[in-house]
Amino acid sequence: MLSTIIDACIPANLFPKQDALLMERLRHNKHMKLIRAALGCLGVAALLGAQTPTPEQIDFFEKKIRPLLVARCQACHGAKVQTAGLNLSTAAGLRKGAESGPVVTPGDGEKSRLLQVVGYQERIKMPPTGKLNDDEIAALGEWVRMGAPWPGGGAEPASVDISKKGGYSRAQKELWSFRPVKAAAPPDVNDAAWANSPVDRFILAKLEERGLTPAPPADKLTLIRRASFDLMGLPPTEAEVREFLNDSSPGAFAKVVDRLLASPRYGERWGRHWLDLARYADSTGADEDHRYPYAWRYRDYVISAFNRDLPYDRFIREQIAGDLLPPDPGSSINVPGIVATGFLALGPKLIAEQDKVKMYYDIVDEQIDVTGKAFLGLTLACARCHDHKFDPISTKDYYALASIFASTKQLAKLEGTVSTLYFAPLVARDIAGRYEAHQKSLERKQAEIHEVTTAEARRYRNELAPRMAAYMLAARKVYAEGVDPAKAAQPASLDAAVLGRWVDYLKPSKERRVYLEPWYQAEAGSVEKVARQYQEDSIATGALRDSAQAEWKRKADAARSRGEEPPEGPKFQPGDNRFYTEVSEAKGPFGLPEKEEERLFTESARARVGQLKEELQRLKKSGPAEPPFACGVAEGKIIDQPVFLRGNPEVKGEIVPKRFPEVLAGEQQRPILEGSGRLELAHWLTDPKHPLTARVMVNRIWQGHFGEGLVRTPSNFGVVGERPSHPELLDWLASRFVSARWSIKSMHRLMMLSSAYRMSGEVTADRKEKVADNRLLSRFQARRLTVEESRDTLLALDGSLDLTIGGTLLSGSGTDKEFSDDRKSLSPDESKRRTVYLPLRRSNLPTLLNLFDFGDATTSNEARMQTNVAPQALYMMNSKFVAERARSLAQKLLAENLDDERRIERAWMLVLGRRPRAEEIRTARDYMSGFPGQLAGDSSRLMTWASFCRTLVASNDFIYVH
Repeated sequence: MLSTIIDACIPANLFPKQDALLMERLRHNKHMKLIRAALGCLGVAALLGAQTPTPEQIDFFEKKIRPLLVARCQACHGAKVQTAGLNLSTAAGLRKGAESGPVVTPGDGEKSRLLQVVGYQERIKMPPTGKLNDDEIAALGEWVRMGAPWPGGGAEPASVDISKKGGYSRAQKELWSFRPVKAAAPPDVNDAAWANSPVDRFILAKLEERGLTPAPPADKLTLIRRASFDLMGLPPTEAEVREFLNDSSPGAFAKVVDRLLASPRYGERWGRHWLDLARYADSTGADEDHRYPYAWRYRDYVISAFNRDLPYDRFIREQIAGDLLPPDPGSSINVPGIVATGFLALGPKLIAEQDKVKMYYDIVDEQIDVTGKAFLGLTLACARCHDHKFDPISTKDYYALASIFASTKQLAKLEGTVSTLYFAPLVARDIAGRYEAHQKSLERKQAEIHEVTTAEARRYRNELAPRMAAYMLAARKVYAEGVDPAKAAQPASLDAAVLGRWVDYLKPSKERRVYLEPWYQAEAGSVEKVARQYQEDSIATGALRDSAQAEWKRKADAARSRGEEPPEGPKFQPGDNRFYTEVSEAKGPFGLPEKEEERLFTESARARVGQLKEELQRLKKSGPAEPPFACGVAEGKIIDQPVFLRGNPEVKGEIVPKRFPEVLAGEQQRPILEGSGRLELAHWLTDPKHPLTARVMVNRIWQGHFGEGLVRTPSNFGVVGERPSHPELLDWLASRFVSARWSIKSMHRLMMLSSAYRMSGEVTADRKEKVADNRLLSRFQARRLTVEESRDTLLALDGSLDLTIGGTLLSGSGTDKEFSDDRKSLSPDESKRRTVYLPLRRSNLPTLLNLFDFGDATTSNEARMQTNVAPQALYMMNSKFVAERARSLAQKLLAENLDDERRIERAWMLVLGRRPRAEEIRTARDYMSGFPGQLAGDSSRLMTWASFCRTLVASNDFIYVH
């Protein structure tokens, strides 16, 4: 029984023989100890993962950890100097630890000594020159929790030694992926009859070298299900299956492929592949998590591009510089091109970051990262703080690219507490100009209202300020002695509401507030003196700030009288007087509460605000209609970019011209003299002679059909990436791709019509022994459905799937309160649309997506992970969504005029895409006969069949494509 439960809970790649029909009956039996034991085993299995760093971990280390260790640690704990015996320049040194013991212990997590020391929680505090900032400590914490992965396992590749004069080695510069594409002729093979296309000859030649034969062809039911999921992300319909089975012509499968490629469902499926690479989401992420209200236009553009078979070189150029490409004849602007630049615009952004220079270059860095990975298969962003440790990409190369993206308009407004996102208008320039001018008029009117309310808040605070000490002393009496606030306010003629706010503010809490420590530490005899000191300091700070505000207002009024934009208002750092800032803000004890404005304003201020609000409303009604917008980029101020030494914008090196990495573009490059350089970058990336662009994309298409690319690190064709299993085939495909005018659909046809694609997954003893990982493709590798495929298929089984194309399900703009439900992504259970159309809020992705390995939508994702964890099986067993789909399918089956055996066969075909074997029919009948009173009434019969349907959709045959 235990093995049955394990089979029901663990995917097929761990225990391939699963009798899924017994799973539902377990829900009606009392074997919870066994179930817990099975799930416990699964939990143990999940913890025994491989220790080789994943591409995501390598990327995290190179971008966050190595620069930190170099900048803050290795001067004392590096290759030359090893204070206390600790070397933090290699993984071996990290594992060895210091003379006093290990600094990172697997499994210890937050208790690891490294984190205790850098957190200043031990007697020894590192670095001694000053504590790391919160972001740096958080990055180290995340790295330690990962298991402190170190690329290369501690020993850097022998060819990597950029510390020596002369830079990168010849081996690095002449890496296979940096050499020109060479299309070798397909090799001769012994079994020429098997080779259905040139692709097959490359595959078969490798197999014959090892004495292997390819697996036999897959049956037609397996093949059509495989092709339908690969190209549409949905199973074939009954009519499509019937048509294929009845077509005995040699070109029957080619007709299926052409039909699937012509379906609008194709763009939704393959568009999702690209959206993973483009780290698509509908919000900025992080604490603010502002919506990208027009992100859906980019998503729809991508889907449309795949459906139209937009040439891949054009696809690239539009995403990098579509706003700079000429429009189609008869159009004044290039709308698709502007929308396409969402590729650059839709990354995560910390727009509330107060270090605006750092924030801006974080955006630039993220764009370099996604551009390098998606188009070139290179981790360019690893060169931000130092020359790339593995690939011949220098910091000069990095900042030459940074100059291009830094000269691109990324934000509408960088300044301010929260920077303003830029949205590109999709109308002619004159129409956009009128709208923008009107928006500025609205902003000016709102600024006038803000000036009045700010002045009133200042007046209110200044009236209360001379009584600050009295309020503080009364508040202390309330929270220390338990006196009623209303009674405490009376003797000193204090405002009870204001006193209540002081009580809440001064009440001791777990949060350490350094600026209040003199107050909490004051002795009874000195407390009044301390209160008066707070009062005097606050009045002095208020006077300074009021003076600065008055000077700004004088300049602003003068600018307005000249018809100019007023200057930026004065900025005050909270650290100047944190106590004063907190006390004076709207929620502080002396802040003017928003809901009390009407009552507390002077009569003249109330009248003025009323008048300004009326003017604002009239302006809103008189303005032009809002034009359509896209989340895109535009040309910005041209930046002469210096190298930032160790990635620090405050330590500038030499100015670098805009150019492309020397190892790929050479030392003699045509100078970029005008504009941002994005157009030149787009043309360089799509040069037919580029060694990487075509190789990377045909490898991704191969990955989409065969589960893994010919290069198994599809976003890393560099030194630490894997070498191709079939290098000649990769180059032949890349050359064919370019000669076929960069047609992605032609690549699909070429790959899918090969005998290699049409193999079965049959495993023979010799294949398993000689090529256990199937790198030589002696058989077809089964794969698990993605979360989108499984959810969409469950909806399609009973006809519930809404096939509406495009549009948005996201509403509103801006951000929401931090713990508001409005911050959540739309729950997949609330919509019948295809999963690709569900909006994604980065700070709160749907639980379903997180459960089934969707990713985080913040970094370019080259391939979905495939985890095997108990909650996935429990979701299929207990989810309300799955239960509803199973019940709906059961109702559909019971409504048909069929006997039970035929109904079982039909369920098998609908859900699993194949006919049941005789023993499976018997098991199904036995399973349903075990339900008490299953023939007694309609409701009981529906429950029985719903249970049976649920076992089918939770089985490995449903979850895996063979």
